[in-house]
Amino acid sequence: MPRNLDTRVELLAPVKDESLRGELEDTLERNLADDTFAWELGPDGEWTRRTGGTRQIHRELMERALERARSAD
Repeated sequence: MPRNLDTRVELLAPVKDESLRGELEDTLERNLADDTFAWELGPDGEWTRRTGGTRQIHRELMERALERARSAD
């Protein structure tokens, strides 16, 4: 899959609201813990697919959205 690294724009902005900051930190931690499609680089320079992943960020965020929707009713 080609990557768009030459024309990509990245932006940083301060998040002053503590509740929003906590939500962003939670989302970041979830993303970093996602090991469903993880690969590991071995000492020989070969990549191997990790098996038996336990965290799926997409599923977790879908469940979280459903819980919020239910509690909003």
